[in-house]
Amino acid sequence: MKVRYSWLQSYFEEKLPEPEKLADLLTMHSQEVEGVEETEGDYVFDVKVLPNRAFDFIDHLGAIRDIAAILKVEPKNLPAAKNYPAAVEVKFSEAKKIIGIDIPKEEVENILSRLGFAIKPGKEGIVVQIPDFRPDVSIKEDVLEEIVRIYGYEKVPEIAPEATILPPKRNDILFFAEAVRNILAGMGFSEVYNYSFARNGVFEVYKPASSDKKFLRTKLSEGLVNVVKENSKNFKEVKIFEVGSTFPAGGETLSLAAAISQSKKEKDGFYAMKGTVDAILTGLGITDFYYEEGEANLADIRIGNSDIGAIDHNFFELNFEELIKIADEDLEYVPVSKYPAIVRDVAVFVPYFEKVENVLGVIESSAGELLVETDLFDIYENDEQKSLAFHLIFQSPGRTLKDEEVNSIMERIFAALDAKSDWEVRR
Repeated sequence: MKVRYSWLQSYFEEKLPEPEKLADLLTMHSQEVEGVEETEGDYVFDVKVLPNRAFDFIDHLGAIRDIAAILKVEPKNLPAAKNYPAAVEVKFSEAKKIIGIDIPKEEVENILSRLGFAIKPGKEGIVVQIPDFRPDVSIKEDVLEEIVRIYGYEKVPEIAPEATILPPKRNDILFFAEAVRNILAGMGFSEVYNYSFARNGVFEVYKPASSDKKFLRTKLSEGLVNVVKENSKNFKEVKIFEVGSTFPAGGETLSLAAAISQSKKEKDGFYAMKGTVDAILTGLGITDFYYEEGEANLADIRIGNSDIGAIDHNFFELNFEELIKIADEDLEYVPVSKYPAIVRDVAVFVPYFEKVENVLGVIESSAGELLVETDLFDIYENDEQKSLAFHLIFQSPGRTLKDEEVNSIMERIFAALDAKSDWEVRR
């Protein structure tokens, strides 16, 4: 520590001893002055601050107080010395609670004395004076650790803490996101993580890393389609999805999107995406969804009056936050039937703009409970009509079905389809 002689003199009315003499006095008073250097008409003391006096010299005024004590004079304009804690009170009741056992008072005092701690009686325990050579001890827990370290950890019984352990609250976003990942992985999709920045958007980044990534993305699907396009150069089939934040005009929201490589027939890609959306929503326990013809995309996905997403030729995007609000994890388990299924096909001509779901509705309502699954496997279109062909799977949970009863169900289905104007069953 460097201290100027003139600065020391400014705190005293009396003339201070000569610099060399003053240096000797300070050294005798436990402040080791290593040298006095004359510079710019003044003298500079090089004072080595000892560890046990560090607190006294933290504000450079310790030398003033020492000089005042040595010369027995009063300094002027000297602020009061700071009161730094040098002792810790240890209450016996707290010690037993923290350590777990009751160590005799005599043993505690004996241990601390051997370690160099000074002890005074306190109101509810003892006051422990911390020696200068133990800067690692500053709080009561440190003192208790010293006591039990010497007393013996092996004497402390192993008792599990008494506490109520509650399961953590489930994070619905993580829970349902993992459920969707499992569904899509089972369908052959791979998860990707794209940049959150885009060429265009609503919210502009203050200091973008790249001139073509100046905005926060508003959709996941745009990035996925680009990834599919690039990877299709090297792979015959690409199926990817992403769960991530988007930033439309309304603010940040969590979205789910998937994309596949383009099919030769655009309608094939659309139906593949529709089947994927059906699997996701059904897997989340959502059944009251439907599709409407979209303006910007081929179809909008709706639940009630809410728009939750859209499908196009080779991608879809869903508002995942809205899905989480209505998802139902308590799906009822239905055992797989051990009896064989019977598969029949039906094809029907309908007007070109007729929706597939309308045809499925007629088939399912007329078939009854034995129809367990339908699969649209072929579409043929011309300017006025389209032909929809379905696999119909019949199965009973408790018995083997007979051809006669399935034939009877098929006749009901044919009759229901023929009853619709402009519909014709292909036989």
